[in-house]
Amino acid sequence: MIDVVFLLIAFFMTITSEITDENIKIEVPIAEEAQVPEERGIRQTISIDSEGNIFFGSQLFTPDELSGAIRTVLAANPETRVYLRADARTPHRYVQDVMKATAAAGLYDVIFATNQE
Repeated sequence: MIDVVFLLIAFFMTITSEITDENIKIEVPIAEEAQVPEERGIRQTISIDSEGNIFFGSQLFTPDELSGAIRTVLAANPETRVYLRADARTPHRYVQDVMKATAAAGLYDVIFATNQE
């Protein structure tokens, strides 16, 4: 019985490390007035790293490809919204590219990720 428990522990530790590796490491900017929205709804995460690489979930996209992916998600669920995470060192032009891509896909409800001090 103890062997089975140890095997389960090892399995879940391995799976957990694989899941956390998919997260994009981003240091979001600090905003003193940051608030958690009351209604979050269904949010798809878009991340932009400090080099301007755009990730939809954990997949790398160009702004044009991102519009297509968002259109696909919106077709499946029109209530979808976006949670945009950009690194504090990301040039703003990349954030603008993502905002243009979401608008081109017909999605206008975007929440920006920030931290409070």
